[in-house]
Amino acid sequence: MSAVGDALAALKNAVLLQERLDVVRRELSSLSDNVRRLDDRVIDLKERIVKIETLIELTRGGGGVGPQPKLS
Repeated sequence: MSAVGDALAALKNAVLLQERLDVVRRELSSLSDNVRRLDDRVIDLKERIVKIETLIELTRGGGGVGPQPKLS
C-alpha cells in the first residue's frame, strides 16, 4: 500500500473505533440507569420487609421463644 492508502486505512479504523466507542457509551449509560432503578427498588423492598416484620412482631405480641431471624 502507498502512504496515502495507509493513512486512509488508519483513518477508517479510527472512525470505526469511534463509532464502537459511542455504542459502548450508550449501552453503559443504559446499564447505569438500570442499576439505579434496581437500587431504588431494592431500597423500597427492604422498607417493605421491615414493615412486614414489624407487623409480624406486633401480632405475636412482641414475644416469642427467642429472637426471630431477620431477612437481610
